[in-house]
Amino acid sequence: MTAAANRHPFLTRRLQEWSLFRTITLGQPWHAGTLLDASDWLQLKAATTSNTGGIDLLVELGRTKRIRNTARTGIKQHGSR
Repeated sequence: MTAAANRHPFLTRRLQEWSLFRTITLGQPWHAGTLLDASDWLQLKAATTSNTGGIDLLVELGRTKRIRNTARTGIKQHGSR
């Protein structure tokens, strides 16, 4: 599987991002820089999780206005503030 994915950079990156999304969702340790370097797609997806650490990070440093606003909405929905 890995050899097949290596020939397709988009597929490789998306698999890495799904792994990061799973890590964030499960509340396992992850690095803020990894999320901030991720694609807009992953940041937007992470902004909808219940992981308040990820949401708080994206409220402040999300790449786009849409990501930051989605994260703010997530904070309100999860009642973390």
